[in-house]
Amino acid sequence: MNRASSYFYYIRIICFSVFLFAITGCKKENSVQTSTPEDLATSDAASSISGAVSVNNGGLLDQMRDFLNTPTSVGLLFKTSVLFPTDTLASIKSTYDPTTGWWTDSVSRSKSGMLWSSRYSRVYKHQFVNKNGVFQQKYITGSDTAYTIHHEIVSGSGSMNNPWMSHTLKSLSAKWTGTGTNTDFITINSTEPYTRMATDTITNKNSMRTLDATLTVNFVNVVGPKGSGLNWYKKVSGNITGHYHALVTFQKGETYGEKTIDRDFSLTMGDTLKLHVGGKTFYPDIETGYCGN
Repeated sequence: MNRASSYFYYIRIICFSVFLFAITGCKKENSVQTSTPEDLATSDAASSISGAVSVNNGGLLDQMRDFLNTPTSVGLLFKTSVLFPTDTLASIKSTYDPTTGWWTDSVSRSKSGMLWSSRYSRVYKHQFVNKNGVFQQKYITGSDTAYTIHHEIVSGSGSMNNPWMSHTLKSLSAKWTGTGTNTDFITINSTEPYTRMATDTITNKNSMRTLDATLTVNFVNVVGPKGSGLNWYKKVSGNITGHYHALVTFQKGETYGEKTIDRDFSLTMGDTLKLHVGGKTFYPDIETGYCGN
């Protein structure tokens, strides 16, 4: 084997090893127990939720990171993936309404990794408010630093594809209020739930099914670091709860009988992301959303 052939051989071995590591990245507690139909439906819900919150899929945590970046000097365009820092492309168009104090940001991004790709757009609105409760144009205007930010996710669209799931976003909305924006940590509360409607097609083993899903999430005193430093999500704390509703259609291999899935869930942030749903705990990969299903 010549040097060039040897080089490409080892590159293929490394790529395959990385893929094997990625697809075993999310584990479920009590996985040695025999699955029931309800367990399998819960696993599908976990996969769908995990994809809807993960960073590289344009999920909830991606929008949270955008929000945490709003009161910074670099703003929304300071966006890179921890695992794939060169694979993020972003464009943003911003307009300001001086009569209301609201900014409108239109953001488009595309990301790709070894075995996945995503492309999506978002429309945000935000308003900076000073310590006296009066809006101001910028995060720092003169000598006044904004103490509060009102933030809205007006709309969203996009798609994501990887070896285990394809995701098409149909609608997206939320209203958050961030306080303490004059400090290093922002406290986020929902004033209207984060609502995400999407279609997920999950493929594994001998089964393929489509979940027409609605995800609703509420933030209660969720605290996160201002900006988007390395592993920022490990510094997030607070109460993130939600409800998952989906209509299931099997294209092949009907593996459970539940055609309407309804599950309450919660997320625990930290060194690892924990998803609690259907009486079980899952450990999604925070970047890719893979959940071992």
